[in-house]
Amino acid sequence: MRPSTITDKQLLTQYFDLLSSDEQHKVNRYIRPADQHSGLVTRAFIRCILSHYGDVKPQDWQFGRGFNGKPYLKDSSVSLEFNLSHANDMIVCAVTKSFPLGIDVEYTKRNSDTYKLAPRYFSATEIEALQQFEHAQQPWHFYDYWTLKESYIKACGDGLAIPLNHFSFDLSNRAQVKLSFCAQRNDNPAHWQSWLFEASKDHRMALTVKAPSNQNMTITTRYLTPLAQTTLVEIPL
Repeated sequence: MRPSTITDKQLLTQYFDLLSSDEQHKVNRYIRPADQHSGLVTRAFIRCILSHYGDVKPQDWQFGRGFNGKPYLKDSSVSLEFNLSHANDMIVCAVTKSFPLGIDVEYTKRNSDTYKLAPRYFSATEIEALQQFEHAQQPWHFYDYWTLKESYIKACGDGLAIPLNHFSFDLSNRAQVKLSFCAQRNDNPAHWQSWLFEASKDHRMALTVKAPSNQNMTITTRYLTPLAQTTLVEIPL
């Protein structure tokens, strides 16, 4: 969803009422109105998405924080896994039943020196693949790898405790993203599936799910306005 589209004051008040007292306090602590708005809409968004898939009212979800701050549902009777990301007026949330997952969205026009970041964080094969593109195109393709890497470390729950050059993505066939690991990383590519998306003309998005490579997966994309409507959509938006 795009939080800037939510301007109805009555709807925003309803969002605030969905939040826990701790969440309300965190939203009110934001100094900038834009940050307060984004924090409020994001929290309502998560709760309404989860209620789309689980038989729990939006205001009744309870959350905990795992290692490196990854959120999880405290209600063990609901077999849902979720993960959230946001960037420049784009909020995305992925939900599965039982499979751990990570999602990342990035704004490709952000002011970042991707030419310096890639050699610092990427594997040798990823750097080589990036350098095959014309110099001006490399920043755009940088976010393909960055979002995929972020989605994997979020799915693991280990965060940046994992060196980003200890695993590598092969995008030679973008319809079938391949993941591999160096000797220091004790993991198996057959345990993971990853996808790369163009969420909008200015946003790259990646999803990684801890599911066997032979597990059939169906991805459904919806645009959700909390407490208003949910619509099936095609991306890019």
